[in-house]
Amino acid sequence: MEMNPAATSPPPPATVHVDLDGAREIYEGHGWGYPHADDPIFESGLRNFLDFLASNGVRATLFVIARSVRDPRRRALLEAAVEQGHEIASHSLNHRYLTRIDAQGKHEEIGESRRLLERELGVEVHGFRAPGYRIDHESLGILADCGYRYDSSAFPTSRYATALRSSVEQLRRPHRPLPGRELVEWPMPDHRPLPLPFNPSYSLLLGPWLFRSGAARFRRGGRPLTLLFHLIDLADPLGAERLRGVSSRLFTLSTMSAARKRERCQAMLDQVRGAFRIVRTLDAIAEWQGANAAPGTAKTASPLLASAAARGPGR
Repeated sequence: MEMNPAATSPPPPATVHVDLDGAREIYEGHGWGYPHADDPIFESGLRNFLDFLASNGVRATLFVIARSVRDPRRRALLEAAVEQGHEIASHSLNHRYLTRIDAQGKHEEIGESRRLLERELGVEVHGFRAPGYRIDHESLGILADCGYRYDSSAFPTSRYATALRSSVEQLRRPHRPLPGRELVEWPMPDHRPLPLPFNPSYSLLLGPWLFRSGAARFRRGGRPLTLLFHLIDLADPLGAERLRGVSSRLFTLSTMSAARKRERCQAMLDQVRGAFRIVRTLDAIAEWQGANAAPGTAKTASPLLASAAARGPGR
């Protein structure tokens, strides 16, 4: 009996990402004041995520707003994340939307964030995610100029295709968005026909059906998955004294306990683990680069591939 090659091929990779937006960034993004020195969303969220990831044997990519290293409370948690083997990537310097600032401002948010994270945390920073996923073609060029290896901001929609001078079809899978440059776009999952991304944050708010159906549909396409968490997904709910009405409860996911959120996040991670291979982002990109190398090109020519090989297999 003939074997079906598709039945014996390994499942596609999944990379686990966590965006480290705290209450300060959420409140600033909505134009609300945040007068507090501490940040319970960041502090409880990252503590809970480090425990969650360790209990599942997962090394994640943490997208860090670089100014966080200047806060002693945040910095201590970031240093713990580095010690535990998580990758540090940039989520900009000050969490400004790149599409609302000029080229000089983009250079600061993109370039200075990388320099600050590398200098203060003693790591190499290869990846970037734009605040609010607000990425454009000019920003991709700056990312490449600043030495980033990959961006992970774009969704496969017509709006992103226009902004990035690309196509929806190209944005459905990893690709090099700039001709002649090594920068890789590691895209966000195609959630169509659902109106919203099926990431854990929306699923915690709207119900488990959103993630279950979205992830199952995406798996049938056979493409790499970016499983994107946010700190609010495991953070302790904010106290009433810090909330600013119903909107702030929703946007900080202060609508349920951290224990309940963890139970549901565990179910989402288990679903992904059952259908994908969970690997580190740099390893997944190196694998993609090797599979898509031009004929006759040595697969180890890529700096990412060589770096991943030197580290050994991920978990």
